[in-house]
Amino acid sequence: MKNFKTAILITTTLLALSVLIYFLPTDGLINKLPIINRFYNNTTLEIISINGKAKVSIDNVEYGETPLTINDLDQGEYTVTLERISNTETFYNKQTFNIKLTKNTTSRIEIEIGPAGILHGSILYYTPQNNKRNTGTLSILCDVDTSKIYIDDEYVKQTPLTKHELPVKEYDLQIITNNYETLDLPILIENGYMLNIKAYLFPIPVNFDNANDE
Repeated sequence: MKNFKTAILITTTLLALSVLIYFLPTDGLINKLPIINRFYNNTTLEIISINGKAKVSIDNVEYGETPLTINDLDQGEYTVTLERISNTETFYNKQTFNIKLTKNTTSRIEIEIGPAGILHGSILYYTPQNNKRNTGTLSILCDVDTSKIYIDDEYVKQTPLTKHELPVKEYDLQIITNNYETLDLPILIENGYMLNIKAYLFPIPVNFDNANDE
């Protein structure tokens, strides 16, 4: 009799949960369940500051210093602020970036913060996209217009690049323009996603040779 009552209780509970999940918005509900929310969200944000450390704030909440990997953020849009750590407070400006986090993906900010607001690096994040099987798409923006895009050493086009379809695999991406340092980074095209890249190029310092004495 006890086993029979237990079976009825389990069946009723499962039925109630099924009805609840069917009729209520699942994203908001599941995100609030303490046991499974970390598995359901499954988002990763990596933040790296090249050639130096930076303080990290996300939506005005301090998270520590770079390098930093965060695994417990819900999917959605975030504002990330980086403040390069330096003895000269006014030498480097705070930098703010907007980034989207999507379930089951890794987003990445890898930036060198230079003086006077000069940046070099990239922001990468994925968004869902309806693609053909075993394909994904690539979109690229660059702070230097009409920079040249190369994928696996083959020229593609100038920036910006919008929804460029590629087979699912890893690639070597280069963004090149005259008088700027080349941005070279590996990328991974995922099935059913668009990889969004915002690129920043660092100007190459100009060297002036001393004029020969006459």
